[in-house]
Amino acid sequence: MRQATRLLTSTSLICSMLLGLASGVASAQTPITLLPEGQTLITLTLTERTRVGQDTLTADLRIEVDDRDPAVVQNRINTVMAEALELTRNIDGVSVATGYYGIYQFNRNPAGNRADEMWRGSQNITLESRDSAKVLELAGQLQAKGFLMNQLSYSLSTEQADEVRDSLMEAALVRAQQKAERAARALGKSNVELASVDIDSQSGGYYPPVMMRSMAADARTEMAAPVADAGETEVTLTVRVQAVAR
Repeated sequence: MRQATRLLTSTSLICSMLLGLASGVASAQTPITLLPEGQTLITLTLTERTRVGQDTLTADLRIEVDDRDPAVVQNRINTVMAEALELTRNIDGVSVATGYYGIYQFNRNPAGNRADEMWRGSQNITLESRDSAKVLELAGQLQAKGFLMNQLSYSLSTEQADEVRDSLMEAALVRAQQKAERAARALGKSNVELASVDIDSQSGGYYPPVMMRSMAADARTEMAAPVADAGETEVTLTVRVQAVAR
C-alpha cells in the first residue's frame, strides 16, 4: 500500500508538471493561437531620424574671488551677483538662474615651508534663451564685471524637439502601414490592420559645447561679447507595431 501511495503521488506530481509546462507554452503563444483561422500576426519595428538645427543658447558663468578674509570674499560675490541680476532682470525671452555658491580655504603655497592660507569663493549664473544675440550680449557684459565663462553651448528646445518627434511619428506610422501591407501581400492576404502601436522617442547624438577659456576681466579693457554658432541635434523615434493580416 505504501508503494502504491508513493507511486500515485509521483504520478500526480508528474501530471501537474506536464500541465504546468503545457500552460506555459500556451501562454507564450497566446497572441498567435488566439487569432482566428486564416489570420496572421505581423510584427514590425521601424526607426525614423532627422537632424535639426539647435535653437537654444545657454551661457553658464561664475564670479570667483580670492582673499585672506572670508568676509571680503563673500561680500564681493554678493555685491557683484546683485549687479548681475539687476543687469539681466526683465530681459524679454531670457531665462536667468543663479547656481552653486560656495567658499573654501586653500593653501596658496603648498610646496613652500610656510602655509599661505587663502579663501576662495564662487557663485554661478546661467542665461538661457532662443534669442542667442541677447545671451551673447549679456554674457559679454557679465564678463566685463569679472565673471568667468564656465560653458557656452547650444541645444534643441523641448518645444522644437516635440514638433519634430510628432512629424517623425506620422512618417513612421505611414511606413509601418505600407510595410505591413507588403508583408500581407507576400503571404497572399489582401487586408491588413494595425492592431497595436508602441512609440519610443529620444534625442540622440552628443555635440560638444562651445567652450570659452576662463580669464579674469581687466576693467581697463573693453570686453568683447563671446561668439557661438549653433550645431545640430539628431532626433530619433522608433515605432513597434503589430498588424493582423487576413
